Amino acid sequence: MSADSRQIYRGMDIGTAKSSRAERERVPHHLIDVADPGERYDVARYQRDARAALADIRQRGRLAVVVGGSGLYLRALLDGLDLESVPTDPDVRARLEAEAAGGADLHVRLAAADPEAAARVDPRNVRRVVRYLEATLLTGGVSAAWRRTNAIPAVKVGLAPPREWLRERIERRAREMAERGVLDEARALMARGIDARLPSMSAHGYVHWMAHLRGEIDLERAIALTVRDTLAYSRRQMTWFHRDAAVRWVDPTTVNSVAFATQALAGAA
Repeated sequence: MSADSRQIYRGMDIGTAKSSRAERERVPHHLIDVADPGERYDVARYQRDARAALADIRQRGRLAVVVGGSGLYLRALLDGLDLESVPTDPDVRARLEAEAAGGADLHVRLAAADPEAAARVDPRNVRRVVRYLEATLLTGGVSAAWRRTNAIPAVKVGLAPPREWLRERIERRAREMAERGVLDEARALMARGIDARLPSMSAHGYVHWMAHLRGEIDLERAIALTVRDTLAYSRRQMTWFHRDAAVRWVDPTTVNSVAFATQALAGAA
């Protein structure tokens, strides 16, 4: 089951590195292609959908393997964050979005009100900063409100390859995306009028592929920016997941993957 916050969107296969059709036919995949790129699919909706999928998998007597790197999605699913208790207010959110558009540094404001919440979110992810600050203003502290309930037992495995190996793989994948047709995907999204401010468009690369199609940058620049953003995101992932003492870290370039997977699955059974 995917815990990738961008693979949920249809029509974004190459740019989000989804499993191939053949792979999905061989092994059932869940929480992929469940929303339109024009929808606002949030973590609360993911939590509901993912827990329903896990219940279905258990009912069939199968063991679920949750794969992906969206930290808040994984916390919501496995740690049982009580998202339903956090209120929303469209007027407050609209005001904060307007302040952000006007250049206000909402992450600084969030850090002053709730340092723990601010540490969880990338300052450049304006949409999420707004959501955290909205919740903080309405509850007096999002860290206290998003308490853990109904956690799901899981064996947590994190991949920690050498940095240069990871960089080479990210660079190679960005070029392969361009070769495989990610520009056609981006062109189709633009033709549908998908707004760059939508959550779906924060997927690494699409804003740069679209900028290239508009003639603003050349293809090499689009590839370089995609690599840069993906590397930065990978660093944030490591920071996020290293806070979880339950994660078992392995180097995929040296570990016997078959033996390790067998051991991990035995521990989860």
